[in-house]
Amino acid sequence: LPPAAFAHLRRQVAALDSFWPRLDRCCHHHAPLPCARRAWTDVLDTFCEDEFGVKTRQFHCCHRHGAA
Repeated sequence: LPPAAFAHLRRQVAALDSFWPRLDRCCHHHAPLPCARRAWTDVLDTFCEDEFGVKTRQFHCCHRHGAA
């Protein structure tokens, strides 16, 4: 990505980059699906916190709560 602008894409890439190692660890977990679900929701929570910390329009999924 270019060094200027595209910050929203950088945040999305950072979220996915943080998800992959956690997902790999879940593959060796005794309950991989709940582990993966928790990893994904933790990554999304962090992503949305970052999204609401900037003055641009937030990603649409960040306005949902709970199972949504």
